[in-house]
Amino acid sequence: MKLFGISAERSYWLATIGIVLAIYLWFFLMAVSKFIDIKNKKIVKQNEEELQSLKVQITTQQRFKTDTVSAEEITPALPDGLFQIYSTHFTVHSTNEPSLKDLAQLTEKIYGTIISDTNLYNFNPPERFLIYIYPDAQSYKENTKRPEWSGGFAANRKIYTFEGKHLSYILPHEITHLIFNDFMGVKAVKVSKWLNEGLAMYEETKNSDIKKPLFDKTKRLPLSEFLTFDFETAATEKVNIWYSQSESLTGFLLTEYPKEKFYNFLTKLRETKNTNEALFWGYQSEFKNMADLENAWLKE
Repeated sequence: MKLFGISAERSYWLATIGIVLAIYLWFFLMAVSKFIDIKNKKIVKQNEEELQSLKVQITTQQRFKTDTVSAEEITPALPDGLFQIYSTHFTVHSTNEPSLKDLAQLTEKIYGTIISDTNLYNFNPPERFLIYIYPDAQSYKENTKRPEWSGGFAANRKIYTFEGKHLSYILPHEITHLIFNDFMGVKAVKVSKWLNEGLAMYEETKNSDIKKPLFDKTKRLPLSEFLTFDFETAATEKVNIWYSQSESLTGFLLTEYPKEKFYNFLTKLRETKNTNEALFWGYQSEFKNMADLENAWLKE
């Protein structure tokens, strides 16, 4: 028997082949569709991550920044109508009296976190640190003569800043400087600056709601340049890299090793001012020098 001039047996095989090809084509199209769907999701996710990273960068660039001043005595004019409150380690001054209690609690919470992170439990400041909070940015800049981007600074056991959301990251940063400088004493200006700033940046991030992308270690400064960094001549991009690199390197020491080793490192550094010797002694031969520390950090 023939159908359309084709034998029944041949028609059967042609039909079977057609069905198989149709099923294969269907699976192929489904696989292509799935692949495209996965690819699109990856692209969307990547774009969202890049957008979030861009938002973080923009926010970081737009926000008030911590300020660095010389160690010389600085006595800015203070606003009228200051109220004050005492806490265990601070005397907080502000024109906004209702906020003083919360500020005192916040500063003590930050203080406790820094002491816990560094294991500086035997650190006892000789007297309370002073914090002066101006009513607004204009009053702060007029009385302290700091630049437009400045959100606050620490000098001579005092912090100067002003009311605003930026206090959530300015206070942890500057309180860290106060503790570090008091613990190191006269040696503070002689030890590696990356450690002082790196610790302050680490605490700033930890104690606030700031979200930062992970530091891209492929963009790091060479160790020799990092350790002898010249802020006066460096481009802004390199300054930002230096701060992020300092934070990442310090965070590595604080999170990957026992806290007592960081404390021993600081103690030896205060004694010798020699970073390589302090690392070797504090971390029990884990690192012989800064090059060893960098290598371990890069492998993290």
